[in-house]
Amino acid sequence: MNILNFRGFIRDVVYAPVLIPNLTTYDFNNFNINQSKPFGIISLDSLQNNLAFSQWKSPKRTRTYPFARIYNTYHLNSKKVTIIPIIKDEGADGDNDRLNFITMSWMNLLNVYIILAWYERADRVTDSNINKIKNQKFSNEYINQKLLEISHYQLTALHWNTTHFEKDFETVYLNAVNSYKNISSTQNVKLHPYSKHIEVLNSFKRDGKFSIQSFKESTLDRSLAAARRESTTKHKLEYLSDGYKGVFSISNYLGGMYHLTSDEVYQQGTIFIIQESKNSSSRQMPSEDDIKDGLFKLILFSNLEYLYLDDNPVEFTTRLKLTGKVNGSLHFPNETTAIEEFCHINSFKKNQIKIVQSLNLETKQNSKLNVLITSNV
Repeated sequence: MNILNFRGFIRDVVYAPVLIPNLTTYDFNNFNINQSKPFGIISLDSLQNNLAFSQWKSPKRTRTYPFARIYNTYHLNSKKVTIIPIIKDEGADGDNDRLNFITMSWMNLLNVYIILAWYERADRVTDSNINKIKNQKFSNEYINQKLLEISHYQLTALHWNTTHFEKDFETVYLNAVNSYKNISSTQNVKLHPYSKHIEVLNSFKRDGKFSIQSFKESTLDRSLAAARRESTTKHKLEYLSDGYKGVFSISNYLGGMYHLTSDEVYQQGTIFIIQESKNSSSRQMPSEDDIKDGLFKLILFSNLEYLYLDDNPVEFTTRLKLTGKVNGSLHFPNETTAIEEFCHINSFKKNQIKIVQSLNLETKQNSKLNVLITSNV
C-alpha cells in the first residue's frame, strides 16, 4: 500500500452527530475526574457556563477510544474540553505512550480544549513476576484548576492549546516523570527508564525551552514513519482492500499547518474516497465505540473545503466502512425500505437497528459522509 500526500483547507467545521448517549452532569464543586464517567457535562456557576468534558486513558489515539468519547460530547454548544495524560507508562513489561503533535492538530482543528495532565498514583499489578501498574489516577486538584481557567477563557481552543503547551508542557511532563519515579519506589515495580523520558523531552526543546515547532518536528517524523509501517500491515481489527494510506497537510484561516492521517484512500473514477475502516471478526458489526471513533475522524475530512494531490485539485468524499458477519451490503444514505430489509435478513436486534437508523440519519445530515456496512468474508 502506497502513501498519498494531500493538501487541504478547512474554513469551518459543521457537523451533526446522531449516535449520542445520555450524558451525566456533574457539579464542578464536587467534580473528581478519577470518579467520573469518561465523558459528560460539568456545571459551573450557571447553566450558560457548562463544559463538555472527556478524558483519555492513554495519549495514544488508537487505545481506549478517546475520539469516541469526544464524539459523545460534540453535539453540545458548550466548550469541549479533553483531558490527556502527557505520558502513560504501564510498567517495564507494559506499554509506554507519549503525546504527539498529530493529536494536538486534531484538537486544534475541531476546537477542542486540551488539558495536559499526569498520573500521580497507581497500584502494582498483583502478579509479582510482572512489572506492570494499574488504576492510574490523575491529579484532580490541578485538572479542576485548568477547567476553571478554560471556563473563563475567551479565545478559541487553538489559542488555548498553543499557550497551554508553551507555558505548561514541560512542567506537566516533569510532573509525570517524577510521579512515575515515586510510583516505582512506593509500589516496588520497575517502569520504563526515566532517562529516556528526559531524552524525549529534550528533543522538544529549542534554546533550552519547550518549542511547539520542535515538538511537531520530533513527533511528526515518528508518526509518519508509523503510518508508513502501518501501510504495509494488515491489522487484525481492520478489513483492508488495496488502497492508499493518506497523509494530509491541512490549513485553516487561523494560520498554521496541521497534519493528519487516514486509514485508506481509494480512487473511483475521478473521485477520491477518504475511508476509515472498522471490522469485527466475530460479531455482525464493530462496537459502537469503534463506529464513533471512525465517525469522529471523518468530521474533519468531511469539512474540507478543497483538497489537492500533488498540486492538482481533486474531488473527494468520505466513507466509514464497517465489516462484520453480515449477509449482503448496505450503503448510507439509503431508503427506509432497504434498511429494513437488510436488518431483517441479518436478524438485527433493537439496538443494532437503532445504530443503523442513526447512521443513515447522520449521513443525511452531513453531506460528504457515506457509510458502508458489508461482510468481512
